Formats: sequence, C-alpha cells, structure tokens
Amino acid sequence: MSVPLFFELTELKAMEHSALLARHADYPFTDALEKALSKIEHRLQESQLEDLRRHVGSINVLSSSQGILLQPLLRELEQAVAKRETLILHYAKSSSSSAQERHIDPYGLIYRLGKWYLTAYCHTRKALRVFRVDRMKSLSLTGRTFEMPEHFSVQDYLSNVHEHQDQVTMDTPSVTVRLQGHTEALDAICNQWFLQPYLVVRRIEYEAEFHIQPGRMMKYMPYLLLSFGRSINVLEPKELRSALSETARDLANYYDE
Repeated sequence: MSVPLFFELTELKAMEHSALLARHADYPFTDALEKALSKIEHRLQESQLEDLRRHVGSINVLSSSQGILLQPLLRELEQAVAKRETLILHYAKSSSSSAQERHIDPYGLIYRLGKWYLTAYCHTRKALRVFRVDRMKSLSLTGRTFEMPEHFSVQDYLSNVHEHQDQVTMDTPSVTVRLQGHTEALDAICNQWFLQPYLVVRRIEYEAEFHIQPGRMMKYMPYLLLSFGRSINVLEPKELRSALSETARDLANYYDE
C-alpha cells in the first residue's frame, strides 16, 4: 500500500518554479521533471491546485530562441558524461569560423549566464578545454570509454583556470582598461567568463576597471564592446578606442558594399 506524500505550499511552489527555470534554461530532462510534477498535482485538492497556480504565475522567465534545438544535444552529452564515452565533435570556435573535428572525453556540463558549456579533454589539443554547446554542429558516439581523473571537479578546474590566468597576468605586462556606461551593460561585460580574472574593481555604479594583457585585450574586447553600442564608453586605453573605431568602420564599409 502506497503512503501519500504531503507537501507544504512553499515546497510545491519551489518545485514548480524549479521546473519553470529548468524549461527556460534548456535543461535536458525538463519533460521528466514536468511529468513528475504532474503526478503530484493530480493528488492535490482543487483548492490547493488553484492556490499553487496563483503563486506559480507570479514568476515569469523569458526563454531562449534555441532551447528546443539544444535539449536533444544536452541529453546526449549528459549520457556520454555519465557513461564516460569518448565523442567525435564538430565544433566551431566562433559563429564565423568553420567547424573542425575534435575527439573529446566529456567531463561535465556547466550552465552559466544563459549558456551551456562542456568541460572535456580534447585529444586534438591534448589538454582540457571548455566548449560552448550552441557551437557544436554535430556529435557522434565512438563506443570507446575513458577514465576520468580521480577526484576531478569541473568547478575546481574552472577556478584553477582563473588562477592560472591571474598568474599569467602577473607575469606579463598588462594595460588598464577603464569602462564607463550603463549599469546593465557593465554587469554583462563584468560577468563574461573570460574577463573575470582581469576585473580589478567595479568602482562606482557606472564604471569598471580591468588589468589585461594587450594581446588578449585586442583579440576579445573590440567586438564585445562594439555589441553594446553607445551604452559603453572606453575611457582608456587609447589603443582600444582606436581598435573600436577601426572595427566599426570596417563593418560600415562591409555593409556599404
């Protein structure tokens, strides 16, 4: 004989909101989570269900445009991580680059700031790498398994990457980048994973300062900052301001052709 489960309203609300957030975060097992919640709802009294729906409707989440496309891919990746199975991946490093074949051992998935990432050992680079899932063009199973390093932690690895980048910054001359702009734009820039090790201080509400190697600055920041338009102003250095101006002119010329 089954024993009925009793949940408080706050517990039910937390589960419903979890399903809502999971759905809009492209969580690969959202269907299973919603099915489990549906079974719970069928056991509720009408008054309880009405009260629950009123609370659930108080929170809304905007969904991404690619969620449905990513969920099958995320399910495959999660299974490969759990089974320790090597994958063949066709991956584009950027939206404009062509996909290249990589043989990888998937170690774990990461969800951060609306994006899914995969930490994996890349046989091509013979090192650990972080891959953005939305840049994966295709993947296939190899049937080969691998052994993950004992006590490996994705979170510890990412922390160590930041520490390594900090050390590189300390050992290599850096330049000061000072940005001024709208709070929302500065928050988005400061939360960029690859820029976090270089963030020195978020001074006042409308200003941020980075210490970064010149090469990294010129490689990553012009296009990033240009995407924020007039909501961001580069106070220094002059080289970055010039790079933004030149990049903008190149884009204007491209569309004028």
